[in-house]
Amino acid sequence: MKKLKMYLPFTFNTFQMLLSYKANVIIFMMGEWLMLMVSFFLWKAIFASSPDQILNGFTLEEMYAYIMFSFLTGLMTSVDISFDISREVKDGTIAINLIRPISYEMRMLFQALGGVLYNFIVIFVAAFLVVNVLLYQSTGILYIQQLPLFALSLGIGLMINFYFSYTFGLLSFKVTNMWGVSQIMGALSQLLSGALIPLVFFPELVQKIIQVLPFSSIIYTPVMIYLGKLSLENTVYFILLQLFWLMAMVLLSRTVWKAVVKSLTILGG
Repeated sequence: MKKLKMYLPFTFNTFQMLLSYKANVIIFMMGEWLMLMVSFFLWKAIFASSPDQILNGFTLEEMYAYIMFSFLTGLMTSVDISFDISREVKDGTIAINLIRPISYEMRMLFQALGGVLYNFIVIFVAAFLVVNVLLYQSTGILYIQQLPLFALSLGIGLMINFYFSYTFGLLSFKVTNMWGVSQIMGALSQLLSGALIPLVFFPELVQKIIQVLPFSSIIYTPVMIYLGKLSLENTVYFILLQLFWLMAMVLLSRTVWKAVVKSLTILGG
């Protein structure tokens, strides 16, 4: 417990830093809400052009719910720590951070949790309640009964995404310019995590492959659990799959760390 307390300042420092840049948050939210509106009208047009009221198990109202909850889930699991690692390698501050008597992995984790805490307090709580109320008024369905399993799955998805981003960031110890690769990986992650479209809309074979990859554990699994789209048996299976990928990503990150830290080249002053 004492060891954990020494990392809390990294969380609070990140939280306070984000509080001081409110304009960035406002601009970010305006862009995200614009994308949400585009998604709403796109799916409305798709359902209007279809003779069926249910597409791959989704009604139009359920698709609206999926869009909103995938956005909120993505917000809570967003821990792109790879950019911070790459920046430290570029400016040379990684040298100072590595000689500190603390775990670099734990420091980056608690730093990332500062952003998660900010998103939770400033955006998630109010938006989550408003979305649930609006959906209940329009559909009469109260999704909140799935909240405990959703919270568990969301927490695991957050940790999977952190270790994926952390492992990817460690590659900057070898590849100094990560911008292009980061853009490709970000787009790929958005697609395969179910953030852009529910995975059930992919061809069946592709869907089965994507569902066993770690990306689907970040957004798709928590959202489908919350919407009640998974049976109890499938819920248990996918949560166990999440735990498997979490352990696998932890082991992978520590293996990569041991491999790259020995031959790190410091670029900054």
